[in-house]
Amino acid sequence: MASPERERKRKRDAQGQPRPVVPSSSSQSQVLKINRKDVGSHPPIIASIHGVELPTDLTFSAFSKKSKVSKHTSGGTKGEARETEYCLQAQTSRIEYDGRVEGEDGLSYYVGVYDPEKGSVDVYPSPLLHVRRQVRRLKEKEIPEKASTGTLMDSRQALSAAFGNRTSRKALKDEQLNAITSATLGSTGATSVVSAISSAVDSATALLPTSESLRTGSGNSKYLPPIHADEEGVTVDTVYRVEEMVEKKVLDGCAEGVREWEKNVRAGGEVESTISPHYVTSRIRGVIDSGANVTKRLKILRYIEHMIQFHRLFINSFSNTVYRPKLYDTFVSDDKAITSHLIDTFTDAKNQNKNERQLSKTKLTKLYCWLMILCLKVEEDGRMDLFDLVQDLQIERREVEMAAREIGARVEAFKEGYLKLMGYGKEEAREHKLVALRLPLVFPKNKMLQVRKR
Repeated sequence: MASPERERKRKRDAQGQPRPVVPSSSSQSQVLKINRKDVGSHPPIIASIHGVELPTDLTFSAFSKKSKVSKHTSGGTKGEARETEYCLQAQTSRIEYDGRVEGEDGLSYYVGVYDPEKGSVDVYPSPLLHVRRQVRRLKEKEIPEKASTGTLMDSRQALSAAFGNRTSRKALKDEQLNAITSATLGSTGATSVVSAISSAVDSATALLPTSESLRTGSGNSKYLPPIHADEEGVTVDTVYRVEEMVEKKVLDGCAEGVREWEKNVRAGGEVESTISPHYVTSRIRGVIDSGANVTKRLKILRYIEHMIQFHRLFINSFSNTVYRPKLYDTFVSDDKAITSHLIDTFTDAKNQNKNERQLSKTKLTKLYCWLMILCLKVEEDGRMDLFDLVQDLQIERREVEMAAREIGARVEAFKEGYLKLMGYGKEEAREHKLVALRLPLVFPKNKMLQVRKR
């Protein structure tokens, strides 16, 4: 039992006055009246948002759409009814929020509005919508669910556009600017985008070599000069034209050296070449004694001597690279035009530096091909032995043979009678091969075009 002192303190305040008695809730209980309301086409909506922090200034728009559904009555008959689906939609510059009914959980949801003056609660049936968010660019692209190609790439691009940094956005923008669309194709008069692309590709690749031209050798423009094999009345001498390979002013620059050769030969002396002691030296007297187009053939022979010297200079340099100003000081030629022509025709600029000249593999093959053509121009019958040229170039024989086949010439072994006449042994005969330029030209077939025999 509580003491009188404690009881006094509970029932009275600090001044000793009785405390006011607070009536219990039961004594003031109020009866609330619940009214069920029909909302019509605009009911209140309950939105369920999980794991998403919405922007403070985000405003949702509500709309509804009706659709026909099949339902079974209590009597077992099947009928059609119209069902209303409510939706919520809001969006920012990057994200779109979409609220929809997801399945049925068997529960009904209501929103009650309390009116204290009337002491009533108005209850409205309310649909429960689940709000999901989605990147806008993904929705705009409308990617198919079962796309066979491009789905992952498109998703990455959309995420980069929405959340990427400055570098990734710039890369995506550059890719979109370079994309081929119907707008970028212009007015081509095509009935579809496919035909427009085909016509654009055909016009852009009109000058590219075809498979047939590669097979016949006419597409090897990076190695060979213009080929006139299809022209009417073409001969072995005109299938390749010297004036299209070497300019007239370049050949005229060789005139001074040619005059020295002719002067020494007609005086009964011996003419030797320190650059090409095998090929050039062995043919100077034969060309002069033949009396057939002597001046032009000697100029070509002099230019061949410069080509062999040019090749040797680059092969002996570090990584086949020579500094252009140094090249003019090191390379000895009859005329400066010869040096310039050799540099521009058979070298490339290294690392976009015009003064650093490099003899690349492609240019080296071109030099061998042009050298073979000019050597065959010197010969009267378009036939020559490879041995002397291989010795002067100081390379393997197979590289010169490959160049001979690239120009459409035939590489054959000498007949046994000729080998015995020249006194060549079996081992020595392997190094002597006959190169003959005949019509029609026979080019090596492209390996990609050969059909494997079964």
